[in-house]
Amino acid sequence: METVSETVIYYIDALMTTRRNLLLRTFALPLLTLAVVACSSSSSSEEPLATPTPTVPPTADISNTSEPIDPDAPQVIFTGSGFVPKRLDIEPGTQVRFVNASDKPFWPASNIHPTHSILSELDSKGAVPPGETWAFTFDTRGFWRFHNHLLPEVGGLVVALGDDPGPPPEPLVLTVPDVAFETPQNIPTQDYVDLLQDDTLMVRFIKKYGPENTVKILKESESYIEVDCHQRAHDLGRAAYEEFGAAAFALSGHECQAGSFHGATEALFASRGTANLEQDVTTICAVADNPFFRHQCIHGVGHGLMAWTTYELHDALPLCDRMPTNADKGSCYSGVFMENIVGGLTGLMGHVTQFLKDDDPHYPCDIVDEQYKVPCYFYQTSHMLRVFDRDFSKVAQACAETPPAAHQNCFQSYGRDVGNVTRKDPATAILYCSYAPAGSNRVHCIEGAAQDRFWEKSGADDALQMCAMVENEAEQDACYWTIIVRARDVFTTEGEFDGFCAQIEPRWRKWCADAEEQLSSTT
Repeated sequence: METVSETVIYYIDALMTTRRNLLLRTFALPLLTLAVVACSSSSSSEEPLATPTPTVPPTADISNTSEPIDPDAPQVIFTGSGFVPKRLDIEPGTQVRFVNASDKPFWPASNIHPTHSILSELDSKGAVPPGETWAFTFDTRGFWRFHNHLLPEVGGLVVALGDDPGPPPEPLVLTVPDVAFETPQNIPTQDYVDLLQDDTLMVRFIKKYGPENTVKILKESESYIEVDCHQRAHDLGRAAYEEFGAAAFALSGHECQAGSFHGATEALFASRGTANLEQDVTTICAVADNPFFRHQCIHGVGHGLMAWTTYELHDALPLCDRMPTNADKGSCYSGVFMENIVGGLTGLMGHVTQFLKDDDPHYPCDIVDEQYKVPCYFYQTSHMLRVFDRDFSKVAQACAETPPAAHQNCFQSYGRDVGNVTRKDPATAILYCSYAPAGSNRVHCIEGAAQDRFWEKSGADDALQMCAMVENEAEQDACYWTIIVRARDVFTTEGEFDGFCAQIEPRWRKWCADAEEQLSSTT
């Protein structure tokens, strides 16, 4: 019987995705900061916000516009130090009273501070004096974070979902536009650099060259500046969705660890919500022509769901349970947990996750429902590296302390992180994997490190070199099988795949036919 662990681990996932972005930051390499720090509700597990934008507290007589107040409407009370309750669940169309029970004025407004752009109507436009009330009706379904504009580190959450999903949006149609994009030629060096941070240039490239060519150029940008392109590819995907709608999924490429697909998915949920989740996923993932690319598509769904729920982990994971197969559920979980750790969308959502602790390598894997514990460890080692200040031996020890059922996920995740920091240095990758206990756990590390080197065609030589250097027979067998299966997914023509297999020693070369047969049986 198919299980989440067996099927998802087979494709080791996007846990190799923004991992480089995260680890480059962890290892203090030069990195462009592409996200903005946003204000949000505070909690003991959230990181302190950057210094808030200075504001001049308005006087109590500044007017604010409130709709007529329903005295029976649910309320959120500002106490002076926070909001009570911090989370309020309501039916869409419900009015909420924001009551000032403090001795100071307050200014309720939507995240992000100071623009209030996520739900711009949620803004009192001025101070609410002590003892007074401002009301707002939440007509739009979603997770709506708010804060006190005068004390932006204090905030809360209104969830307007209810039991009635309401009318679903119109069916999502994926129609590829009849447009001939230009072929990129003689791109100036400065454009490669600027593309990593200039949104206007990115949109211009998307319109001129198309999303697929633009993400290829973005991948080439890595050779000009020491930065991983995955998270920036999320931005590209969101811009492509704004330009082409659902067709962005057919027009994008898989470079930058499929980041453009992930970003397009985030934009999809931002515009349509989850009322039509199953049908929308069927539409956007129909373009995935092999199990690995389908995994990437569903993994992107997990990213989008975590963003749509504004990092409410316990709300995002059950949405993944609506995926049609165990494999899809696992791929979706991986996207949720990865977004929790990487936090690439915090600038867009105006909120940082509450589900990480600086001194706990296992949180939140030890507090999620039982069915999510094992999938949680599929990316958790990237957080462990921060907890242990980049000490790989301690991360390996922490993986050994996980529940036995989670060992495979944790050690493959560990191997992925090892692979990330040892590109073109397979000897060090093998050394770091030796910190894992001998046997199956070390094998899983080797598998993760090999796959991480081989996300795209350009990584084939590095992966082959690593496998050739592995000395233990079981570990070497696992290494070669891993990259042969990956090659079958990555290389799109028989000639490319055959050329890759020709570089493998005869003992393992015969496995190429087995991998092809296995792929055929799953498509």
